[in-house]
Amino acid sequence: MKKVLGWVVFTVLAVVIGGFVFVHFSPDYNMYLVRSESMKPAINMGDMVVIGPLDGPIRGEAKPGSIVTYLHGAELVTHRVLSVDGSTLLTKGDAVEDTDPWAVSLSDVRGVYLFKIPGMGYVSNFIRTKPGWLLVVVIPAAVLVAFLIRDIRKKLRESEKVA
Repeated sequence: MKKVLGWVVFTVLAVVIGGFVFVHFSPDYNMYLVRSESMKPAINMGDMVVIGPLDGPIRGEAKPGSIVTYLHGAELVTHRVLSVDGSTLLTKGDAVEDTDPWAVSLSDVRGVYLFKIPGMGYVSNFIRTKPGWLLVVVIPAAVLVAFLIRDIRKKLRESEKVA
């Protein structure tokens, strides 16, 4: 039973990490940290949103009701589409009363919202700090190496007893 549980945990972690690697290296998919509360309650500040390409296989359409991430000046904005007029979108944040005062061109849309990972943005920012890197990457790696060394030493002792 213990082995089965270990394999299940390993498989789930491998799928999650594989998904993150795919999104990170794919030119059509991206992850972004939400830095405002303009889309509350659908998307909160600190959430990580994953977006896919327009006309992609999964929810790839910019239509009224869909959420898109677009470039406005030097900033990325994630808002809901209210209407589409040709290649121009009218957008608005869910928590904001007024529509965005600018029209959004389809060429400025970086992607369509697929899903969010609640609070992951805070974890991502923490990992980029020295204490975060130490806590999340270096210490677990050191523990893993220590377990490997322990197992190697154990096997060496067993082989010395047999010989």
